[in-house]
Amino acid sequence: MSQNRLYFGYGSNLDWDDWSRFCKRRGVSPDGLKEKEPAWLLGHHLKFHYYSNGRKGGAADVVPADAFHATPGALFDVDEDAWKTLIAKEGAPQFYEEKKVLAIGRDGVLHRATTFVVCEHRKKPYFVEPTAGYQRLIYDGLIQRGLPTLGLQQALQESFDQCTINHLFVYGTLMKGQNRFSLLHPFTKSIQQASTNGELHHLGAFPGMKLGEGTVFGDLVTMSDASECLEKIDQIEGFLGFGHPESLYDRTIVEVMTDFGPEWAWTYIYNGKVGPDSIIDDGRWR
Repeated sequence: MSQNRLYFGYGSNLDWDDWSRFCKRRGVSPDGLKEKEPAWLLGHHLKFHYYSNGRKGGAADVVPADAFHATPGALFDVDEDAWKTLIAKEGAPQFYEEKKVLAIGRDGVLHRATTFVVCEHRKKPYFVEPTAGYQRLIYDGLIQRGLPTLGLQQALQESFDQCTINHLFVYGTLMKGQNRFSLLHPFTKSIQQASTNGELHHLGAFPGMKLGEGTVFGDLVTMSDASECLEKIDQIEGFLGFGHPESLYDRTIVEVMTDFGPEWAWTYIYNGKVGPDSIIDDGRWR
């Protein structure tokens, strides 16, 4: 019995109608591709350096970046027949090829998935402008899922110096007024109160958040330089890399709620074992 694949989709694959039209032309059902949740592809950014004859302009690719960048998209559960159709849609392996990647879902959980990237020999050494219609497909797909469009704007402007997520959710000793806020302060542009799903645990002199169904309250920090800030906080929190079993805290992406609506933010999840006795019931460290 074949096993379904977990697929990270971006670009035009965020548009169900685009997928359905392709399936209709091939006389197959589109239903084998089922969306699970909005997600973030770690360590990559969007780029337009490939000309698609079918699109009559640039088509999206994702290329490696540092560990502080992430590309928004969605995770899909794909059965065997739909995977074959998806391969045909991507023109693999002649134009795009499969790549194993790490992605974070809406709930902050790390997933191993497969995506498609442009083959090396198909890449142009310059920007290939996508059509207005293709840009709209991507833009609408992001907006429909509550995902930011900054990465798309950066790719269209060929400007990749700013991280696509420049918010950090802190809930313990890094909050304003707490004893380690001075380490975060040099990178702080603004602060607002926020909350996210999870469980807050008392670990002694500091707390640790675990992913869960409760509510954790804290500060949402807008970082002035996300790369420098996260590099510093990674060291403080003992983060050794995505999926590293010996990290004290794992860095992940969560959706947080503010008085002005939802935002996507980096945060740190405790990687150790906890018990029910350590839960802070009201989700507040201070």
